Parts: sequence; C-alpha cells; structure tokens
Amino acid sequence: KADSRPIFILALGSDGRPGVCMPIEKCRADSIHLIGINAQKGEATILGFPRDSYVDVPGAGTRRINEGLFYGGPELMVDTVESITGISIDYYMLTSFAGLKSLVNGVGGIQIEILYPMNDAASGSNFEPGRLKLDGGQALAFSRDRHSAPIGDFGRSENQGRLMVAALEKLRKQLARRPGALLEWIQVGVQHIDTDLSLREVFDLALAVSQIEADEVKNMVVPGGTGSAGGASVVFISSAAEEIYVDLAEDGIVKG
Repeated sequence: KADSRPIFILALGSDGRPGVCMPIEKCRADSIHLIGINAQKGEATILGFPRDSYVDVPGAGTRRINEGLFYGGPELMVDTVESITGISIDYYMLTSFAGLKSLVNGVGGIQIEILYPMNDAASGSNFEPGRLKLDGGQALAFSRDRHSAPIGDFGRSENQGRLMVAALEKLRKQLARRPGALLEWIQVGVQHIDTDLSLREVFDLALAVSQIEADEVKNMVVPGGTGSAGGASVVFISSAAEEIYVDLAEDGIVKG
C-alpha cells in the first residue's frame, strides 16, 4: 500500500492447543487487537478488544467476540471487527499459545516492565514488579493473566499490547547493531504465524514497522464495563469507543 495510507492489521491469538481445541483457526480468540500503522508519520496504534466483549458476530448472532474465530475462522473475526469499528482491515495475523511461546523463544526472549505483582494459577503467572526478561512460557502467562490486573479483562488486553510494543523495542535495538536481524525475525514469524499476507508483504510490513520507535506506538483498549448476558460474564463496549474508531480510521493513529 502507498505510504500515505494507513495499514490496518487484525492480530489474533487463538486458545487452540492439543487436547483442548484444534486447529487453531477453529478455536476461540484469546487476544484480539486492531493495529493501525502509519508508516509515513512513523506512528502506530494498538487497539485491544477484551475477548469477552459482547458484540454482533455477523451470521452468528450477538455473542462474545472471541467466538467469531470458532464460527468462521480469522475471516469472520475480520468481518466482526470491521462491523464494529467501520474500519476496513487489510490483513490478519493469527497464532496460538504454542505459537506465541515459540515466537518469543525464537527471538531470545522479551524484556518488559512488570507493573504490579502477578500471581495467577489460571495463567501460570508469578512475577514481582520490575524489569524482567520473559521466555516464551512466561510471556504466555503474562499475557493471559486477568486475575492480577487491576481492571481484569481490560488490563489483560492492555498487557498483550504492551508485549507487542516490547517486542518492537527489542527488534529496533537488534537492528541498530545488526541490520540482518530483520530477516531472522521474519523467519521466526512465518514459522509460527498464520496470515493472509504474502511473503513479500510480510517483508515490506516488517520493514515499515521496524522504522517506528516503540515510544510512537499508542497502546490502548476499547472503553467499556463488565456485566452479564445469558447467565455468562461479558464485557460491554462503551459508546465512547465510537470516537476512537473514527479517529483511528482517519490515519491509523488515535490522537486523543
């Protein structure tokens, strides 16, 4: 795409794993992030959607957003987020729990700031506040922990975005020393990510993203609150999100 136009990517993490649900594209989404990239301005936005957001899933009715992956794979997840936001999504990227672990291990771990004590038996997290280098298993535990986060599902989605920003920070540091590191990251990515990007598009996108400083990435989560529907706990996205969608659609950047 022309540099003057933003690129929109839907980044998905599936809960697919042996003995639970396979293949990964027919499971449920554990993480959902709409990423806007403005290569011309050197800025980007990560907009997270809590996996229990109660929305209209085209053709499947009103239900949790993460069920869209189960009913129609990444294509239906794209359709769902497009219908919610009014933003045309260019590409999707999908990985699994095992894929995330392999991605992180494949690039030698990722350093991130732990903001508060995290101890969650459900995700396996056990971290004290401070700067910590996470291996693949720890990164998965960190990104799945919602019980330690002050705002539950919203905090979990924010942390998932923070992990992406931390990965970008590491990539840029490696590129400053070894430009060839970009090809190493691409090789790791294509092994563990399913996408509708061609290999050439993967390279072009990786090159564009590598030019963006981590500080120029705005990481946020749609506003909303928790409630119940059909006897299940869900997240209701606030109408205030409409302003975010309009802002993001304009140039891939949320300025507010």
